[in-house]
Amino acid sequence: MAKRMTEEEVVAMLRAKIDRNEVLFMPNCGCGLTAKLQEAGGADLICLSATSYWRMKGQGSLAPMMPYSDINQVIFDLAPEVVANINNAPILAQVGATNPLVSHTKLLDDLWNAGVSGINPFMMNIYGAEIMEQMQQIGMGWDKEADLIGEAHKKNMFALEYAFTPEEARILAENGCPCISSHVGSTVGGMKGAKSKLSLDDAVELTQEVFDAALSVNPDIILFAHGGPMKGPKEAEYVVRKTNAHGFIGGSAAERIPIEKAVLEATKEYKAVTK
Repeated sequence: MAKRMTEEEVVAMLRAKIDRNEVLFMPNCGCGLTAKLQEAGGADLICLSATSYWRMKGQGSLAPMMPYSDINQVIFDLAPEVVANINNAPILAQVGATNPLVSHTKLLDDLWNAGVSGINPFMMNIYGAEIMEQMQQIGMGWDKEADLIGEAHKKNMFALEYAFTPEEARILAENGCPCISSHVGSTVGGMKGAKSKLSLDDAVELTQEVFDAALSVNPDIILFAHGGPMKGPKEAEYVVRKTNAHGFIGGSAAERIPIEKAVLEATKEYKAVTK
């Protein structure tokens, strides 16, 4: 059963690892078995993810905020099986921040009571500027994510939030977010991978711009990198060596792509058996 940890406790744990020159890793998971294996492999944080839930159904990462999915209900339905399979790694929840019928205070309290130590809000900006402009117009925009981060900080509940731009990183740091990740687009690769026009060096440049903005507000902020052409350990190593990143987040790279490879190869091996 997972142990809950406050923001102060999670930050202290991560900082101790950073001081030992460990590269941090947070995978996303969409089922209890994946979570168990990720912790056994040494994951520092584990993100209970609605994107992973849909990827485990064979679908794409953009499904969680579509009309057929209540992102927060997905999280609460998945929480028991993930919490039951984790012993020590803090669990973060990829929740939605924009539901006007649920207060941020209630959402955070319910997550804590479900055994979750923190949040990694769903990055609505993944849907693009045009949609986000309309969401902002009706009072359900990105600022709600920033507000949720601020509320979590007040409650001493850990938060790791994505920033697509340096300006977003600055705002999040000002709101007390202790940990920020760059987001350079959905991960490429595999059967359901996204398309990306960014090269790995482009991703490095944008990531460092995001980091610089966050560091200008809080020199002690913990930094992760994620997305786009960063699709595996080799790319992660390149990014952490070229930027101030303390760690890497794996969504598709940590669950969908490894499962695709393992199951595909195992099936082919069985079908290769001859009499």
